[in-house]
Amino acid sequence: MADLNGIGANLNKVLGQFQPITLEEMDSVKLMDRFDTKYYFNVNSIENILNQALKHYRILEISKIRQFHYQTTYFDTPDLLLYREHQNGKLNRFKIRQRRYDATGAEFFEVKFRTNNGRTLKSRIINNSPEYLNDKTDIFLKKFSPYSIKNLQKAIKNDFTRITLVDCNYSERVTIDYNVNFSNCTGSIEFPFLGVLEEKQGSHNGKSQIVQIMKDLKIRPASISKYCLGVASLFNGVKTNNLKSQIIKINNYLQ
Repeated sequence: MADLNGIGANLNKVLGQFQPITLEEMDSVKLMDRFDTKYYFNVNSIENILNQALKHYRILEISKIRQFHYQTTYFDTPDLLLYREHQNGKLNRFKIRQRRYDATGAEFFEVKFRTNNGRTLKSRIINNSPEYLNDKTDIFLKKFSPYSIKNLQKAIKNDFTRITLVDCNYSERVTIDYNVNFSNCTGSIEFPFLGVLEEKQGSHNGKSQIVQIMKDLKIRPASISKYCLGVASLFNGVKTNNLKSQIIKINNYLQ
């Protein structure tokens, strides 16, 4: 079972040992066109992962803070087409969301497109309007997706804490998320025992230290979508066939 009482103090100690990198320095590692490798695991593994990564990565620091709160609102069609396409394994698929970065106050409206060759293409615009679906985002949506604001509505809200690492060659970015929770108009659910790591590179060069670290720790790559996990957990009657093994494994972290 995850020992959540000690995780904050232990993490702060480990995070304090990394060399920092600024947001400006990270500009060259935005990786809006990339390959992703994902992992999920019991949150207790985060400290071990970070200890192994210390000599290979720098950590994003903003105003002396090294872990950050993110708020994301996901949009979908009334019949959850974007969720269903992901759940059914459609190769060319979209996610549409508004994301707030609490450390800077920045807010972006984003479209993520997963191509049939496994690349992730992310496009975004600044969107500070309290009404996320507006004329500006409608023009953006029509440019980067087959959707418009007429097709979409709010599906779920997702909150989590993120740690961001960058390799010393500025070729790779690693995000580690925890304190994951979801809500919609009918309820909410928390996954405090879940950790999610995503390794992002412009190309698969076979030289990722974090991939080797995860292999050494016997944590295997596994496709996971926070959006799909949230929908499957909060909506009744949605198809979850391809998520059942993930949900069972994640629930076992409580044991």
